[in-house]
Amino acid sequence: MLIKRYEPYNDIRKSFDLVNAIINSLGEPTTEQERVDFHPKVNTRETDESYHIEVELAGVKKDDVDIKVEGNILTISGERNIKESVKDEDYHKIESRYGLFSRSFTLPEKVDIGNIQAEFIDGILEVVIPKLKIDVSSRKIEIK
Repeated sequence: MLIKRYEPYNDIRKSFDLVNAIINSLGEPTTEQERVDFHPKVNTRETDESYHIEVELAGVKKDDVDIKVEGNILTISGERNIKESVKDEDYHKIESRYGLFSRSFTLPEKVDIGNIQAEFIDGILEVVIPKLKIDVSSRKIEIK
């Protein structure tokens, strides 16, 4: 019979080793989408005339934001830069997130892509996507 020494902390150590192995296996990001560090909060709403997307971008300059429409996908991307005049050593704790961001939205079929408007006020980017006007009135069609 083999006698094994009781080590109560082995299970905890194995758990930490597993977590460290998972973290180390992540490696460096390979694509731009994987390098996204900052995830801005988004509010969406709909009116009778349009769809509205509001993105919280406090501390981001409007020149650092890019809005694209490809097919029926609207993508808002950019970068939130850390202040260059302040060093990391000056802070005791940093909870703010910095870096690249990208948010994509699938647009409904009946929107007017040519008239999408964006406005940046007080750190809030609002994108207005107008709906296409669809005539739902009824009329009688005469047969010739």
